[in-house]
Amino acid sequence: MKKSYLLFLLLSYLTGFSSNDKYRIILSDNPSSTITIAWNQISGTNPTVYYGTTDFGTNWNSYPNTKTVNRSISYRGMNNQFARITGLSANTAYYFVIKDSQGTSQRFWFKTAPNDLSRLSFIAGGDSRNNRTPRQKANKLVAKLKPHAVFFGGDMTDSDNDAQWKEWFDDWQLTIASDGRMFPIIPARGNHEGASTIYNLFDTPTSDSYYAITFGANLIRMYSLNSEISVTGNQNTWLNNDLQNHSNVIWKGAQYHKPMRPHNAAKSEGTSVYNAWAQTFYNNEVRMVIDCDSHTVKSTWPLKPSTQSGNDEGFVRDDNNGTVYLGEGCWGAPLRANDDNKSWTRNSGSFNQFKLIFVDQNKIEARTIKIDNADTVGSVSNSNPFVLPANLDVWNPSNGAVVEIFKNTYQAAPEIALSSITNGQCYDDGNNIAINVNVIEDGGGIVDAKLYINGNYVASDVTAPYAFNYNFAAGTQTITVVVTDTTNRTASIEKYIYVENFTNTETFSILTGDDDVEEAQDGRLYTDSSDLELTYDSYNGLLYQNIGLRFVNIRIPQGAIINSAYIQFTVDEANSATCELEIAVENTSDAAEYVEALSYGVSSRNYYGTTVSWSPVAWPTTNQSGAGQRTPSLKNLVQYCVNKSNWQNGNAIAFKIKGKGVSLTNTAAKRVADSFEGGSAKAPKLVVSYTYGCNTLAKSQFENQPELNVKTNPNDLILDYADEMESVAVYEITGKLVWQKESIRQTSVVIEGIPRKNQVLLIKAQTKEGKSITKKIIF
Repeated sequence: MKKSYLLFLLLSYLTGFSSNDKYRIILSDNPSSTITIAWNQISGTNPTVYYGTTDFGTNWNSYPNTKTVNRSISYRGMNNQFARITGLSANTAYYFVIKDSQGTSQRFWFKTAPNDLSRLSFIAGGDSRNNRTPRQKANKLVAKLKPHAVFFGGDMTDSDNDAQWKEWFDDWQLTIASDGRMFPIIPARGNHEGASTIYNLFDTPTSDSYYAITFGANLIRMYSLNSEISVTGNQNTWLNNDLQNHSNVIWKGAQYHKPMRPHNAAKSEGTSVYNAWAQTFYNNEVRMVIDCDSHTVKSTWPLKPSTQSGNDEGFVRDDNNGTVYLGEGCWGAPLRANDDNKSWTRNSGSFNQFKLIFVDQNKIEARTIKIDNADTVGSVSNSNPFVLPANLDVWNPSNGAVVEIFKNTYQAAPEIALSSITNGQCYDDGNNIAINVNVIEDGGGIVDAKLYINGNYVASDVTAPYAFNYNFAAGTQTITVVVTDTTNRTASIEKYIYVENFTNTETFSILTGDDDVEEAQDGRLYTDSSDLELTYDSYNGLLYQNIGLRFVNIRIPQGAIINSAYIQFTVDEANSATCELEIAVENTSDAAEYVEALSYGVSSRNYYGTTVSWSPVAWPTTNQSGAGQRTPSLKNLVQYCVNKSNWQNGNAIAFKIKGKGVSLTNTAAKRVADSFEGGSAKAPKLVVSYTYGCNTLAKSQFENQPELNVKTNPNDLILDYADEMESVAVYEITGKLVWQKESIRQTSVVIEGIPRKNQVLLIKAQTKEGKSITKKIIF
């Protein structure tokens, strides 16, 4: 009864001057020069904020500056007014009143954030719901701890209705200090808020309520994200772009409502949030994340998303570069058990709390503050919020009271270029060709540079400037240079050159199960069969089907003369019946990947009008792979593709094989070959013999093409490309798939878990526009 009476007296005092109440100040832009002052206008007209840097009390006409309302909206039973003030001075106290036709409010004040690298204090938490007693205690502590901002991660109320929101804002008045100082809130949406609630009550920059704010002179940029809408699409695109555009800030942090990996067993996993943001946070050095929702307490060790052995729910500990996750919301909501700890959980508990966070250039400190004794806690001074007040109950679990995040001193991985070699360059004479290594970034200092020709080690250079001279034989030559730094990180670069005039034969294997597919008679695409029926298949109603074969990284330059070409199969099932087939080549300079979800994804493509008929001889014995299992000459089909004006070395060629004649009426009139899933060594192969010389080539055809840049840490590969990568796959030189990830949509990818064997790996990336990029490295 006593506490309720005191709150009543406070509210009566605050509203006794004018016809407004439910005051709050909000940050949505530069915290050193802007503020939004918000309130509920009960009655009266023409409300105006009068403000300045001198305290004139309630003498409104003495304040030098005025600001009228920018936005007014009737929502949740309140007439919400928002006055957005700009042009403020940094680290400065501003005093203000709100005057309307019926009177003047109490005098309030706030202090803008510094715009230098001064230390900052934040409070972060969420999930207050409708337990008013603990909610009020937490609010009182805000007034006593005097942070530069309060990050509130959603679920302010239980039912998001008028009565509950009025009570919530009444309780928020307890965050106002006894001298009238107010502290800005930065809110995020929770699952107990409707789609427009946060926008309408806090005037966030957009109606979707995801945004970012930079404090200080690039000291920290904090992202307030919305886990209650799509975390992919527009929000994810904005997040990735903004992170890349703000790579110069010292620290990055984020808040959102639903955790990726909740610490309450009844809560479902946040898989969509994990898939969208975990790797993005790690790649872009977001070192601190605050989440809510579970009504438990947790802090984690620094984490790296990982699927390698030893991961726990998709994370492993990474003390140097990892993201610390803090949560999970206990600002008064009903408490839940902390019964789902992980191997990387630092500590967890179940009590009402929020986080008190200090940030400077070198370190972030996070403390968990218990709120039950709020009435006995002292206050910090307005000039120094970093000296903890008397009786503040700081949780001190087994791993310590302070979570410390130190600035990463990690050095960039080495990066190199070959200044004297252009990709696709032609040499009439292969003797004494200079290979000069340009070190763009030396990492921890380059130890040596190794030269490989066509995948074979040739020479090392241990003294800068690193350079080689080599006598090349005629033909296609692959130059690979690998440098290693003092921390055993590597960078490699690969170039193709053409030397003199010659004839060459290349074999291009199917490298993934998605590149040899079966299209059922009803249009369904089957991508993981262990064999390829040419063409009738009784399995699962496939019936008379079309076969799609896509061969990638075709290293044949435009203008080369195709001498011969065929596809080599291996027998999976014996069959001797007469069989009639027809082979067509896709009419494109670079065949796109097959999409399993797309009906008629083989037959609906555009094919060159000339086809090749094939009546294969009997296949009496399994595992045969000889002349009888080869197609007729496909020379003209391949020549048609490489003659296209936009054909480029490394593009893909796709073929369609379908039945005709008896093979469309007799179910036994077929051949059955091994697919990639039947064994990579037995997968279909395109074998091409061609002749070319420098005088027949367009020497600039490979120039100015973006390259896939590959760097290494001791155990990871780091890929960077000019455009967003949709998917990445890594293969051993035998064609064995060793790593794959889809739906990446980032320009940078970290690949982990591949054993380092000093082996040749083929990396295949595809952009969201369908462009394929391949690169060989030694790892």
